[in-house]
Amino acid sequence: MSLEVRRHDNRRAQSSAVSVRPDAAVEAQHLAFDARVVQSVRQARQKAEARGARASSAAERARLSNASLFDLSRSQEILAYIVEEVLPGLDLDEDVAKLTASMLKDEIESRRDLQHRLMQAQSS
Repeated sequence: MSLEVRRHDNRRAQSSAVSVRPDAAVEAQHLAFDARVVQSVRQARQKAEARGARASSAAERARLSNASLFDLSRSQEILAYIVEEVLPGLDLDEDVAKLTASMLKDEIESRRDLQHRLMQAQSS
């Protein structure tokens, strides 16, 4: 019996001695991964900042060049297109599709009302 206990203790000692080495390797892998993540985040932020500067200048040019793009009638056309053409082609539950169509139609109607009020205010 004492021989069996010694074997068990030896196995336990060997397994802990062996497990220290993989822990160091795993730790090194974790540190390398963390360094790559930090580097990737920095690169993404730099790209986003550069893209943001370009996007803001492009948006400014679009705003100045063609204000009719943001007209209420244009947004109504886009919403109607979504309701009539895009929504039926999507793989949605029937209830979800009906609810979405209803919400979009309500939005179209509210934009029509707003456009009508704006036209009345401008004509007065």
